[in-house]
Amino acid sequence: MLKIYDIVKNMEIRAVDAVRDLLGNVPGVQLESVEYERKIGRDYRVDGLVAFAHHGGNYALVVEVKSNGAPRFIRSVVYQLESYVARLRRSGEANGGQRFIPMIVSPYLSPESRAICLDHDIAYLDLVGNARLAFDTVYIDRAVAEKPVSETRALRSIFSPKAAAILRVLLHEPGRAWRVADLAAQARASYGHVSNVRKALLAREWIEVREDGVILVQPDLLLETWRESYRRPAGESITGYTHLHGRQLDERLRGMLNPQPARARAIYAQHSAAQWLAPFGRSSAHAFYADEPGAAALKEALNLTHAARGANVALFVPTDESLFHDASEPAPNVFCTSPIVTYLDLWTGNDRDREAAEHLAGKFFPWLK
Repeated sequence: MLKIYDIVKNMEIRAVDAVRDLLGNVPGVQLESVEYERKIGRDYRVDGLVAFAHHGGNYALVVEVKSNGAPRFIRSVVYQLESYVARLRRSGEANGGQRFIPMIVSPYLSPESRAICLDHDIAYLDLVGNARLAFDTVYIDRAVAEKPVSETRALRSIFSPKAAAILRVLLHEPGRAWRVADLAAQARASYGHVSNVRKALLAREWIEVREDGVILVQPDLLLETWRESYRRPAGESITGYTHLHGRQLDERLRGMLNPQPARARAIYAQHSAAQWLAPFGRSSAHAFYADEPGAAALKEALNLTHAARGANVALFVPTDESLFHDASEPAPNVFCTSPIVTYLDLWTGNDRDREAAEHLAGKFFPWLK
């Protein structure tokens, strides 16, 4: 327990030092005192109080440090800080008309967390370099694109294949409330995995807990974040050439495409799926997701031959079988990746693919900005 306490204290000291360094770069600021912990009355304390003067005005930054800068935790500390500042003002502790400025410091603050601070007029600083502080004639507003390794790792966990199956269920019906058991059954996931994903989404305020279950309240932020972190499914890739195209190819495949595990599985993917879901131009290439028996069946049905150049068929044998679970059927016996998977696959492609992704989003995701 002592070790955990030491880690927390070291982080608080580092955070308050970072605030002091930020002020040290502001012309005309004179630091007067730096307290690493300050009691407010008998029952409360803040993690830091940094007093300074600027052009005749006296100020004090009331600093709260959060090890987790996710929106849910930042919203909580915002109200806490507002209460602390109000207590300080009432207590008469201000020296010489000192003005108190609430400030949050965290290892990393996402754009959503920073927006919460902005809405409540709370100054902020993270140890990556994002900062906002305004007083007198000074205005600091700094944003960096860098994300810490811990944030990248957390996002990778949220969008892992097992978690992705749960996210696709939520995105398919954004307005529906889900209980853990129902969500687990629909996503074919364990209760434990659903609970972990639920906890991560709650921290980012992408979902809310209501009496009848959890509901996805920010599908746009979820999908926008996912597409920036998305990588096409891992697995084997097979390319080749077929002389079949257009209606001739579609007729050859109608009835043999199948997402169910009872027999060979194969479904349209990427731009081929988009042609059925939300047509946008025409492509001479064809893409499929298939299991190994499905890939073998496609090779035979398409008379696929090796092509050192000019391949027009791409077969992907993904390790993630959940991609077949929520396949779409836009026409009888025609199966495609779901609109969500199709959108994400296209988004990672070239400019033309991204245009097709935006066209598809206009049909299936009207809530996406």
